[in-house]
Amino acid sequence: MNFKRTVTGFLSVAVLTVSLGTAQAAMIPRDVDLAKPLLPIKQNVGASGIDDAQIKAAYGSFTGTVKAVEDFEAIKGAKIVAVESQTGGPANFIIKEDTYIVDNFDLNVGVEVTGFYDANAPMIMIYPPQYNVEVLAEQELGQFVKVDLFDQNLVSSDNQLKLNISEKTEVVTKDGKPYPGTLADKKLAVVYDVTTRSIPAQTNPIKVIVLDAEVKAEIGDVAKMEIVVDEQKLAAPKAYLNETKTIMVPLRDIAEALGFPVSWNNDTQSIIIGNGISLKIGDKNYIYYKTAPIKLDTAPELKEGTTYVPLNFFTEVMKMNKAEVSNDKISIENEVI
Repeated sequence: MNFKRTVTGFLSVAVLTVSLGTAQAAMIPRDVDLAKPLLPIKQNVGASGIDDAQIKAAYGSFTGTVKAVEDFEAIKGAKIVAVESQTGGPANFIIKEDTYIVDNFDLNVGVEVTGFYDANAPMIMIYPPQYNVEVLAEQELGQFVKVDLFDQNLVSSDNQLKLNISEKTEVVTKDGKPYPGTLADKKLAVVYDVTTRSIPAQTNPIKVIVLDAEVKAEIGDVAKMEIVVDEQKLAAPKAYLNETKTIMVPLRDIAEALGFPVSWNNDTQSIIIGNGISLKIGDKNYIYYKTAPIKLDTAPELKEGTTYVPLNFFTEVMKMNKAEVSNDKISIENEVI
């Protein structure tokens, strides 16, 4: 089975993937300061196959060998992949159409892979554990993948990796298009080979994939589009494009259609969704229960008495499975796994 990098177009601490050989990684010099010793970053994998360092991670990972690949009937187009860690710990990966497949490799039995998943998303209590994988990477000799939130200085949330972007670094969105925007405060999947021996380690990445690039569209398109939530058309205010050409959609109508009550907290001057999601007009920081604030490129906007949020709010903050523009409509879905 061959997955595309992304089909529909969609990880503060994350983990570093398993090192497959120090000597081989150091043999691939790039534009790193060679005055400092180079080494690949290694992952401390416990008996379960999960990185011991991801206790506070926003994105976790599991590394194992593929044992079986089958259709996952609960979600259209999805696969369920049985994997087993080096110590025999089993897990199941849910690979959906919007899962980003690094380097578009063939997902076959016997391949060693790392699945990165949102550690803050709700998970069912089941054995073996089941992960909704957002990024899937093959373990390759001399190449490593890190998925994390990177700050203004392009340092990962766990202070383990700093990115030095060079002219040779390929920076793209999930659909493979060049990304011209800033990488600061973005969720990134980073492909790299060697690093400096420092804290944080520094690297000139081979490739950077921006996972939370906001959906853009041509002016005039979205105002004519229907808004569809879980395959039901909404009689809601029309979407629009703000000054940065970000698609803005009506919050209350969509949230209530998804089953979330929306209310106003006068004490905090916040809009409350459900029991733990909140936001403020003009503030790019969104609150998801007791986790660290999630910063998006665009703040909520008030227009003609209606609160609008960027379309990716529903995937990045509310953890919906899909929020996208396709076939001249805006679709938001919350498929239960």
